Parts: sequence; structure tokens; C-alpha cells
Amino acid sequence: MKRFTPTLSLFLLILASCTTHTSPDEKPTVMVSIAPQKYFVQQVADTLVRVEVMVPAGSSPETYEPTALQLKAMSKAKVYFSLGLLEFELSMLKNIQKQNPNLLLVDHSKELNLMEGTCDHDHHHHSHSHSHGHDPHVWTSPAEVKVMVNSISDKLSLLYPENAKHFSENAIAFTHQLDSLHQHIQAKLANTSGKKFFLFHPALTYYARDYGLTQVSLEEDGKAPSMQHFKSVLQKAKEQGSTTIFIQREFDVNTAKTAAADIGGKVEVIDPLDEDWLNNMYRITRMLHKALNGE
Repeated sequence: MKRFTPTLSLFLLILASCTTHTSPDEKPTVMVSIAPQKYFVQQVADTLVRVEVMVPAGSSPETYEPTALQLKAMSKAKVYFSLGLLEFELSMLKNIQKQNPNLLLVDHSKELNLMEGTCDHDHHHHSHSHSHGHDPHVWTSPAEVKVMVNSISDKLSLLYPENAKHFSENAIAFTHQLDSLHQHIQAKLANTSGKKFFLFHPALTYYARDYGLTQVSLEEDGKAPSMQHFKSVLQKAKEQGSTTIFIQREFDVNTAKTAAADIGGKVEVIDPLDEDWLNNMYRITRMLHKALNGE
């Protein structure tokens, strides 16, 4: 038996060595509320963490309720980057923190320049009940995203100081991209200040604020508009030189296109929740530029 001992010892040494390395499944888990936040975290952390999104693709962040499995997954997460503005966040964050005392809970709403949840509805102003009176669509503003990215870098550095330099350098590189995006939008929309654009759900509130535009939502008391209302707004849009109404993917796109075609208008589909956030912001800017210039 003695002659087998070195071989056995070598095997155990190799096995122990293997278990000290972090496999992909053992990466620290970071939770976020929506897909664009996943993109932000990945820009900072690269592949050093695994990011889980609470609101799945195709769901509305403002009406979504996390599943029991998602809430259970919180026990494995190291940090949760929350917008702090969505209904489920407002109702669940305290309980999530209570049930997971070792979870670092980051509420971005405490760091951002928030807007009241109101918007122009075909010249009539209605108050929205977006969380505690604030509009939640902060991720459509490059300026607000920059604040979130710096916060993500700071919090990840606090948790994993050995990677702090990596996080900081990545955050700086991404903020340069955000500055380039901001300059691009300013140049692209330079001659459109004060102009109106029309969309079903008011998801571009912060974008409109930052770049001097007026957002007109077709929603009626938070619900999809009737076809009569839809056609009425589109007709008024045409009178102002715009034939385009933007619609999010979760709405009935085909019906909207049919209604728009009846009066010579068109519908363009946008997805503010696209995970490929940076390219999507450039895409939305191109579409808005065309619509605001009557193209």
C-alpha cells in the first residue's frame, strides 16, 4: 500500500488545487431589476460576476411581480442594484433586506435627479402613479446612467477590493462612451428643441428632459389607448409635421399599424428595455431624429 501513497497524495493535491479555482457557476451573483442595468454592471465588472435580472424580457417593469424562485435566489446574491422606483421594489425591498441581511442593497433612486411622474397626454395633463410620484425610466438618460455606473463601480469595489482597479478603469472607459453618446444626441437633435414626439407609454421622459423635447403619451389613465383616441392623436401629430407614433413591443403593434395606415401615419417599434443599451440608445436617437424632422 505504501507505494500507492504518493499517487494518492498527488491525486488529492490536484483535486484540492482544482477546487480553489472559481468556476463560472461560482462567480458572485449580482441582482438587478431590469435588463439595461445588466448591461451597466457588465461594463464595469466584465465577466467577474454573474448578473441576474428580475424583470424578464417582454414584461412591464411597472406591473411585474417577482416569482418565489427569484426571491429565493436573492439569498445567493452579494448585491442587488435596485432602481428603487418600480412598484415591486417599493413593496418588497424592505422584506428582501430583512430576509437577506448579508445582501448589499443599493437603491439608485437616492442618487439620481428624479422627475415627477407626469407627462403631456394630447394637451391634457394627467398624473401617473409611477412609484412614489417619480417617473421610473431613469435609464433613458445618459447623465443618470453615468451616476449609476459610478455607484456600481464603488459598490463592487467595496465588496471585492482586489478588483477595485479593474472596476474603476472599466467605469471610466464606459463613462467616456456615455459622453460620446451624449454629444451625438445633442448634435443629432440640435434643431429639434421643443418639438413633440408621440409614443404609447411615456418611457422616454428623462431623455426628453435632457434634450429639450416634449413627450406626448397616448396612454389613457395608464391603459392602452382606444383606437379612436389613437387616431385622434396621430391626426394631431400629422398637423404638427409628424406622421410617426412610437410603440413599445409589449403593446399590440399590428393593430396600431393598421390604425395608423388608415390615416396615412406610421408606427415605429422601440424597446427602451433592450439589454444592448448603448446601441439601442443610438438606434432610438436615429428614429427620433427622423420622426421629429417629418421623415
